[in-house]
Formats: sequence, C-alpha cells, structure tokens
Amino acid sequence: MADEPPITPSGVAPPPPSGVPPQPMAAPPPALAPPARPPRRWGALGVFLAILLGLSVIANGVLLVVIFALVGAISGGGIEDNYVERVVERGPSSQKIAVIRVAGIIDDYLVESLRGQMVRAAEDKRVKAVILRIDSPGGMLTASDMIHNDVKTLLAGKPVLAAMDGVAASGGYYVACAASEIVAQPTTVTGSIGIIGEFYFLKGLLTDKLGVQIVTLKMGSQKDWPNMFAADMPSEQQEYIMSTLLKPGYDHFVDIVATSRKMPREKVVSLATGRIFMAKEAKESGLIDEVGYFDRAVELAKEKAGIAQARVVEYVQPFRLFDLLAASSASAKSPLGIDLKDLRPEKLAALASPRVMYLWTGF
Repeated sequence: MADEPPITPSGVAPPPPSGVPPQPMAAPPPALAPPARPPRRWGALGVFLAILLGLSVIANGVLLVVIFALVGAISGGGIEDNYVERVVERGPSSQKIAVIRVAGIIDDYLVESLRGQMVRAAEDKRVKAVILRIDSPGGMLTASDMIHNDVKTLLAGKPVLAAMDGVAASGGYYVACAASEIVAQPTTVTGSIGIIGEFYFLKGLLTDKLGVQIVTLKMGSQKDWPNMFAADMPSEQQEYIMSTLLKPGYDHFVDIVATSRKMPREKVVSLATGRIFMAKEAKESGLIDEVGYFDRAVELAKEKAGIAQARVVEYVQPFRLFDLLAASSASAKSPLGIDLKDLRPEKLAALASPRVMYLWTGF
C-alpha cells in the first residue's frame, strides 16, 4: 500500500522523512493483577490437633492437682505434727527459745494446732523457754480454758512468758495468765475480764416471714431453755442462764486471774467488769508485768532460762493442698465456725446451743 513506510533489510522501518511529525507510540496494555489466594481453611487434621491440645492442658492441670494432693497426704494431714522451725533471731542451736503464736479467734481448731506446737517444744530438750505471742480477742470458753491448761501441763518445767501484740483481751488474756510473766506493747488492748452468751431466736423469721409454725413438746419445764424457736427469752430464763452458765464461767475467770497474778480476789472482781485496758493502765492495775516490745520478752525469757544467748524460733507448717482447700471452705464461715451456706435443720438446731464465750466483742 502507498501509505505504508518502506521496510529496510534489517526489518526496522526507516525514520520518517524530514518535515513529517513523528507518530506517538501506543501505551502498553496494563499488567494483570495476580488472582487472590483463597482463604486458608482448617482441615480435619487441624481441628483434631486443637482438640488434642485442649485435652492435654486439662489433663496436665488435673495431674498437678493430684500431685499436690499426694504430697499433702504423704506429708501428713494432721495439724499436730510436721512443724518446721523458722528462725526469728539467730543464735546457738543448742539453746533455743520457742515462740508459739496465739492468734485470732480461739476455737477447737486453734486448740489442736497450739497443742501440737507445745508438744514439739516440750519434747525438744534444746528449747530452754517458750514465749506465747498473743494477738487474740478471745473466743470460746472451753477452748480458752483448754489452751490455758495445756500451757500449764505440757510446758511444765520450762519458763513460759506471754508477749502481747495488738489485742490480748478476754480469752486472749485468760491464756496469757498461764505464763509466769506478761509483757504488753504500749498500744496493746487487754483486759475484758468477763463472759458473754449469745442466743438466736428465729420465730419472727419462720412464722412471720415463712409461715412455719413450730410445735415443741417437752417433759421437764426447763428442757427447752433457751428455745431458739421462741419469740424471745423471758426474764425467768435469763436468770436461769445467768446462774447456771455465765456466773460459774465468770467466777472461774476471776479465780484464774487472782491465782496467776497473785492478786486479792476482791481486786480482780473490781477489774472484771468487762472493760479493756491499754498497757500502761494494765500494768498499774497489776494485770501485766511490763510494758515493752517482743525483744523485751526475749530478754526476760533468757533471764528465766539462765542463758545469755539463744536461737529464737517459731513453728510453722509447710504449704499443703489440704490447707488451701480448708481456707477456701472456711471463707463462707463466720468467725466462730458457722457455715453460712449450710443451714440445714440440724445446723439450725446447733445454733440453739448456748454460745458462752470469753470474747471481747469490740474486736
């Protein structure tokens, strides 16, 4: 065709003749984007591996719990043994002062725990003296008396001193009276010599709120005194409880203080109004021997034992899974051991038993 440029032997079109404008080159076609990759899907093998991993985690957790349980069982479940010594103050191991902590509400569990520690201290010939480190508002009447008796019997022959921390009132002071000397910190709250009884009455709840009618049959006019299903406690019953429970317990407390502190009973009665004392006034009243800190109690223990140096130790139990489970189960209990989640009829009936205590309720 006449319009087409001639082709040279090299196959390249010659340049256009002069005077003819060059023609623009056509733009190359756009490059195609690569196709999108389809989303990765979990196959049957992946699902199986995920399930296997989850089961493995659960199995390892169960195995860990079992191992802890076996260790706790091997180490012993009793609270009277397996104590280890923690060094409070360094000194020669042949001459030791054992510190036994009386802490919290005094109940049956604390009685058994302290008894185990006292036996440990009594059987160790290297223990030359014992310090009862007390931080307790008291608790159950019988439990307080049992601890006092254990101190007097199990630790007989070794000097025993009491070192009061924040609170050593009522049953806490009752226990301190088993020691030959009592040292209280300047801010210690002590005293509260007396006895208290608490009783629960559920008639309003059961009858008025739930429509439950309680029928009590008895032979013996005083058989159901006090009756928790009654509306209240008549004055005749109050006098009965005061004379048969509270008065004997109060007199026993007064006698313990008078004997241990070598004070006339009349003077103890004048102090046994249930009132509390700070350390300075307690010393002036004769309820304690010295105002000082724990290190002063250690000095006195050395003097009583006739030694110049001593290793001060206290007894602790290593961690056991049993203790962790016990702590979690006790979280729903009141300070005196009532399970607030377990109010079956027999549990409610147990509340009818008089709760007579050497307890400072202001704690």
